[in-house]
Amino acid sequence: MKQVISRFIMILGALLFIGILFSRDFRLELGLIVESVMFPFSSYPFHIVILIMSILTGIYSNLIQKYTINHRRLRELQEIMREYQKEYMEATKQNNQFKLKQLEEKKQEIQQLQSEMMSMQFKPMFYTFVVTIPIFAWLWEKASASYELITGSTSYGNLTTKLPETFLKTLNPDLYTVNSPFLGQIHVVTPVLIFPWWLFWYLLCSITFGQIIKKVLKVGV
Repeated sequence: MKQVISRFIMILGALLFIGILFSRDFRLELGLIVESVMFPFSSYPFHIVILIMSILTGIYSNLIQKYTINHRRLRELQEIMREYQKEYMEATKQNNQFKLKQLEEKKQEIQQLQSEMMSMQFKPMFYTFVVTIPIFAWLWEKASASYELITGSTSYGNLTTKLPETFLKTLNPDLYTVNSPFLGQIHVVTPVLIFPWWLFWYLLCSITFGQIIKKVLKVGV
């Protein structure tokens, strides 16, 4: 039963990932579903909402990693891979055919261990998708729709005609503008480097708080 549930969650995570990448309608509907749960946060400035969401997803993803990965075994596998690669490179440089033949004989075993390591790393990632992707879709649609309302642009697919009135009422323009260093007051979808500002801020918060939460929860120890 445990394996069935695990596979179901992984498949669900994969489907959410595919859906958000290739279907705008899917992303829109997913965002609306999340809005029905997260609507209390709609009265907060958008950059604060992103900060809160990054902390929540950071806690969730680190707990998943803590309890789904055998970190001792993972470190063992990583050490075996490093040692094998090191020996193979040295044997190649020295043209040591005897050593290369020995290493080739171990190749199938190494590939099996590599497959085990990849499975250990991918499993929590798909678990994490189940929560992070819906939240990401929600943030994406709110940022895009607010830009359309403020500017009248239809560059995001004329969202204002697809979203319910209750959703549109939460898009207070003042909540979607920020004072950014060097750029002044901008909308949250304004590009920073190659990312919209809100995505750049989300990644920055996720990386920063993710590392702090990892230390607090002692993930990987």
